[in-house]
Amino acid sequence: MNGKKRATWLMVLAASLVSVGLAAAQEPPHPPHDMMGGPGGMGGPMSDFLEGKTVKGSPLSADLIITRDTVLADGNRIHNESQSKLYRDAEGRVRRDLDINLAMPATGKIKHNLVVITDPVAGTRYMLNPDNKTARSMPMRGGHPGDRDRDAHMKAMGGSDVIKESLGTKTVNGIQAEGVRVTRTIPAGVMGNEKPISVVTERWYSPELQLAVMTVHTDPMMGTVTAKLANITQTAPDASLFQIPADYMVRQGKPGDPMFVPPKP
Repeated sequence: MNGKKRATWLMVLAASLVSVGLAAAQEPPHPPHDMMGGPGGMGGPMSDFLEGKTVKGSPLSADLIITRDTVLADGNRIHNESQSKLYRDAEGRVRRDLDINLAMPATGKIKHNLVVITDPVAGTRYMLNPDNKTARSMPMRGGHPGDRDRDAHMKAMGGSDVIKESLGTKTVNGIQAEGVRVTRTIPAGVMGNEKPISVVTERWYSPELQLAVMTVHTDPMMGTVTAKLANITQTAPDASLFQIPADYMVRQGKPGDPMFVPPKP
């Protein structure tokens, strides 16, 4: 794979991993009649770039562990896991240290580190590349699509069967959380499928932390993606974590640009 194609693939992967962090870190639930079932669509929690709600007065640090499990037609199983560090300060700034460490047929072994800082005070998001000490600065988008937009997309595809159900409460890594399961059904024939396809998302949300502590997304076409927070501490992170290091070169982006800094050749 040449450098340009590899950079493009990494761009997509980086955006996917960032969206998981955003969804897990920031997105609040809607009221009970329209509660979020967690990120949905292709790739489960990796599908959409949610800005989410700014949460103030609730600083924390945690590990975000993301696993993807896929079973092939011959019974062969593929398991990938990535881990990132998540920080939130009292003003609602969020930092994610992403560790990309995957082995994919199209790319070979990929190991790359990225840092994403979302600063709602400045209205800016930054993606930092520690390898070449560069940062991409981009304005934050306002709002997020939410479940209703995803449901509308399903209806446009001919899939109007969306079922939401409460799962009650349980403790996830020491944090009390409220669960919701959303099942979206793609009717037979919409995608050339002989039978209906059910895509299921379970989301466990902590009212105390104002974030989801676990999301499990199961799509028969893509496998199961699980995002879970672990080692949560509710203390203020060091302020320097939310600042761009002085020796980084900052590049300005604009809305619509991929939020990606190419790896060093």
